[in-house]
Amino acid sequence: MKTVLPFDEPWYRRIMGFAVVLGVAGGVLGLGYLSATGAIIDLFFDDAGTALWSGEWWWIPLIAFGGLIVAGLRRAWHVPDKVPGGVALIEAADVDHRTAPQWVAISAVSAVVGASLGPSFALVLMGGGLGSWIVSRRWAESDAAEEYTLTGIAGGFGAAFTSPVLGAFLVSELAPTPRQRYASAIMPQLIAATVGFVIFYAVAGRTFLGIYELPNYEFEIIDMVIAAALGVLAAAVMAVFVGIIIAVRWATGLVSNRYVLGMVGGGIVGFIAFSLPLTLGAGQSQLGTVVENAPTFSIGLLVAVLVAKMVAMALSLAVGFMGGNVFPMIFMGGTAGVIVHLIVPDIPAALAVSCMLAAVPGSYLRAPISMTFIAAIAVSLDPRTTAPVAVAVITSFLTVSVIRYTITTRKQAATTDGIGEAAAGTP
Repeated sequence: MKTVLPFDEPWYRRIMGFAVVLGVAGGVLGLGYLSATGAIIDLFFDDAGTALWSGEWWWIPLIAFGGLIVAGLRRAWHVPDKVPGGVALIEAADVDHRTAPQWVAISAVSAVVGASLGPSFALVLMGGGLGSWIVSRRWAESDAAEEYTLTGIAGGFGAAFTSPVLGAFLVSELAPTPRQRYASAIMPQLIAATVGFVIFYAVAGRTFLGIYELPNYEFEIIDMVIAAALGVLAAAVMAVFVGIIIAVRWATGLVSNRYVLGMVGGGIVGFIAFSLPLTLGAGQSQLGTVVENAPTFSIGLLVAVLVAKMVAMALSLAVGFMGGNVFPMIFMGGTAGVIVHLIVPDIPAALAVSCMLAAVPGSYLRAPISMTFIAAIAVSLDPRTTAPVAVAVITSFLTVSVIRYTITTRKQAATTDGIGEAAAGTP
């Protein structure tokens, strides 16, 4: 009788053993990266204010100089203009261990100089690159390269999200693993994520649980309808962000010199940080500030912060900085949720923030379960109040999917019509 987990296969017993190794490495590397970059970030930006124009003027030349350094590193290491993001690497289950150290170094420089990006990209590179390297050394089967890469990423995510469940679920949802192999694939990922979490928590002593403290609310069935509406709103927020990305890419495409682009673009990111310090960095601690001090902020200021964060993130990527987009999008969603609560106080803060926190990135990421868990853990929701979050995430994802389908269909129809007209006019 064949078991669900193929322990009778030597390759599977081997990857289960390497899962512990990858978990240890993920925890150590994640702890080292986050601690080192976090210490330098605190040195530069720890006294950041929250009001308009409350930043430091010298952030502008600092981030501009950082953009110049990144441009030099990318040229020296022959980094292509277009680099796949962390989500794309997970979806492809392919991380090149030969370029990973260089890209991690650029990500670290980007983080410490204040680029509006997160650490998830570097963690994907470190964990996935190590898994890929193990396969390249012929310590593992080459036909299991995907499993080793994804298990390594899960080990890093266990530290980043300080949760073994979140780390493994996010990787498994995004990964290209066939359904019939899902159970066997997620087990080494769970082991690696758990070991990575244990190492990180043993040293850092903090978790993602209850990181954003919001008052509990009494669940009512109408909350499901509100959550669906918030899901549509989250899709609209993402649509605005996509529009900003397109506009920024067009504008930066006019500059051919990479050094000029890095310096000028970095200076603009620095100016945004100087004018609105809440747009700095990954956004995890900044969202905590927004949530904790929500009653003291004006709606206009928070709207400005939300839009400026979108511009800063899009510009950071366009000018050459490297980093992740998961935590910045969580910041965008959470801030949008605070704005919703301030505009409509009858919508409980915990409902608005948790739904938008998950639904904005959930409209982009093909990981509804992980996004729901992230919101539930971050805001400490009980099982009943988690249901609206799931509705919001599903609604946002479906809304964006329908919009994409409509746009694609119309483009195909326009192309077909154009071909037909050209054929009809040909003698």
